[in-house]
Amino acid sequence: MRRFTADATRDLTIENLGDYVHGVLVALAVRADLAGLSSPWQDLLARCDAHDARKRAARRGLNGARVAYAFHHAEFANTVKKLSSETYHLAGKDVRAEPYVSFFGAVKVAEIQRFGLLKATAYGRSTVELEAPVLSALTSESAKDLVRSLLAELHTATAALEEAGRVREDAASELTGLDIGRRLLVRQTLDLVAQTEVGILTRYQGRRDLVDAILALTNTPPRSGLDPTGSKRPTRAPES
Repeated sequence: MRRFTADATRDLTIENLGDYVHGVLVALAVRADLAGLSSPWQDLLARCDAHDARKRAARRGLNGARVAYAFHHAEFANTVKKLSSETYHLAGKDVRAEPYVSFFGAVKVAEIQRFGLLKATAYGRSTVELEAPVLSALTSESAKDLVRSLLAELHTATAALEEAGRVREDAASELTGLDIGRRLLVRQTLDLVAQTEVGILTRYQGRRDLVDAILALTNTPPRSGLDPTGSKRPTRAPES
């Protein structure tokens, strides 16, 4: 048996807290003269269930945001790869010539594709800003048109990745913030446990066993050789 204490419930999930509150309600319902103690537990269970529902929704929202981010990161990486390939050919396969060198002279495409959110979006924005000087270094109008098109795609991919990253961070913050509410519900449960313990002992003086049976965080079945009341089971006489 483990009592519902601050230390014992430090990492208690909202799901388990709701199960515990429901269990207390079931135990209180066994004795009609304890039914008057149930009302605040019913209110608490409703709050636990509502919080649990918000957590499930937030967790699903975060999962969706992570999937969306992974998709947009893949799109960004593919756009960068396309930019590298096309500008490499426009530069006559010379990595020191324009327009390739302006975009990939300092960092290679494989490294860019592994960038996290901040580095990826920083690269995307800074690369798009190179459009004017790169175009001025080109003489072919078809090459200029192609570079404009490639940079427009990079601009779109960068903006989508940045937005997906923002949504992901917001979703993570929302889920983390719900833990504050969980801790508040645990504290409220601790207060209610104390109040209910007084209520039980007022009706059943000295029945600490009854308090534990109703309010214990976990209970174990009786030891072998004991009946459900805690008394020793009678020993059967050997058969003759």
